Amino acid sequence: MRVYLSSTVSDLEKYRSAVLARLRKLPLDVIAMEDYAAFDERPLEKCLADVASCDVYVGLFAFRYGYVPDIGPQNPDGRSITELEYRKAGEAGRKRLIFLVEDGASWPMGHVDALTDPAAPSATGIKRLRDELKKVHGIGWFTNPGDLAADVVSAVAADLQLPPGAIAPPRPVAEPPHPRKLVHDLLLLHAPRDREAAAQLASAVGVMWNVTTSATDLLSSTAQEMLALDRAVTASRTVGLLLSPPLTTILDENPDRTRRILDLARARTGHPLLGIVAPDSDTGTAISDAERWGITETLAESATRTLPNRLHAALLQTVGLQRPDHEIGLPVVVVAMTGTEAEDLLGTASGQVRDIIEGFGLPPESIRTRYGTTRADWKPFGAEGLTVAQVLESAVSGVNDPDLLLRGRKIRLQPYLFDDLLSYDLTHSLVFQDISRNGCLVVADELSLLHRDLNDAFRASPLYEGPQISLITLSPGDPAAGTPHELIREVLAERLHHPHHRFGNALDPLCEMNVASRRHLDRWLRASLPQTLDAYRNARPSADKARRLEEELGTRPSGAMARLVTEG
Repeated sequence: MRVYLSSTVSDLEKYRSAVLARLRKLPLDVIAMEDYAAFDERPLEKCLADVASCDVYVGLFAFRYGYVPDIGPQNPDGRSITELEYRKAGEAGRKRLIFLVEDGASWPMGHVDALTDPAAPSATGIKRLRDELKKVHGIGWFTNPGDLAADVVSAVAADLQLPPGAIAPPRPVAEPPHPRKLVHDLLLLHAPRDREAAAQLASAVGVMWNVTTSATDLLSSTAQEMLALDRAVTASRTVGLLLSPPLTTILDENPDRTRRILDLARARTGHPLLGIVAPDSDTGTAISDAERWGITETLAESATRTLPNRLHAALLQTVGLQRPDHEIGLPVVVVAMTGTEAEDLLGTASGQVRDIIEGFGLPPESIRTRYGTTRADWKPFGAEGLTVAQVLESAVSGVNDPDLLLRGRKIRLQPYLFDDLLSYDLTHSLVFQDISRNGCLVVADELSLLHRDLNDAFRASPLYEGPQISLITLSPGDPAAGTPHELIREVLAERLHHPHHRFGNALDPLCEMNVASRRHLDRWLRASLPQTLDAYRNARPSADKARRLEEELGTRPSGAMARLVTEG
């Protein structure tokens, strides 16, 4: 059974959405203008053919007459496409179910033809059509989308004699969890031989804390295994290792693998790793082995405190009892030089790079002091300011504070190390592909992008053209400085074609460049972070995949189908 939904668009968009959502839950084929490439200016011939092929016509009418196609054989009287659809349904002998906005209803003035242009043909056209509809049909009146949807469904079901179960109201469906929601307080990594001890410890503190265990994550070596490890770590607030002789053997047998895994865990959680001495293990040896791998916080059972009690106290201090119910991890990558790389850039600066540095009037020593041992030590707004890590944490606190901005959720930054891209480590390839495709924040220092190695690594990475990357570049000086600022923009435009196109041509709100003040940065983050957070859930529809699926199934093109088939 086929139903055709007709109305004007801009004034009734919310009403159409509500009606379509309910109609498409029925065992029907619903045809609507949403399935056409253009809404108001849709092809007249196809619309009329679709009306004639339907069993029931549903017409929604407010106070706009709508788009009027050119006068021709199919429209000799210059009528609107909405009226032509209504009349075609009558000529084809189709049942017409008519719903009108009540005459005295509160309605936006911009959507009332009689007010926007009283002398126009559209003003008299909609009045004439509404008067005719009231005389010819039993009218269903509406003032809000919910009631209209219920009335339309009831009328259609009664006319098509659908079984009573077909129009039962849908059961509420719980919103699926966000893919990056933090669900564990502790991820406990252990050796396979310590599986029972890890399970007992998790059970002992399980009343208060959500603990998950893994006997395989410390063995991750391939790109696919590193992606699985990354997802396990980013779902947890902190990471611990159950220290024992079998675990030490695993850590020592492949130092590169161990270093890579532990660095990932430290970066994502933002906390030192917890070393937990397994029962019946020598405490002194376990602590010594842990220190060799940079694990400085160790917990061991004593005569006065049990191991579960020590772990509970550590989690109380590290994680805290006030955990948000909906805490979402947000990937962030900082593209900035270290102090050593800054020395290299300043020592080899020539041509345009030298002109930029000298033009901003920044003494070499003041530039060097902006950069530290790690990339997170970069001070984007001068040597006396905060580090980029502190700036981002402050901005996120401001976004987290007003509940309405994130709809009850809280952001937790989860850093991804640019060094993993700079080293071209293939084991991290799927990890960075994942965040660049699904949602990530990149904060880049424009001066650092003049460093050839950093620029090359960034351009070769998935972050450069990722479809869901939120990118901001911070300028080393005031844009009002004139010539040096214009010069750095020219250089970056040559080296970073894709971001420059997003910023300058596409006007992408998730791409901002040449930011020189913290206030500007905070304002942009406040607007962009909620959108970046939603990117993981709302993947972009893939038109190409939808078309291929339509060809395979032999179906009529559908907007709903495109929403189901997404990129990645």
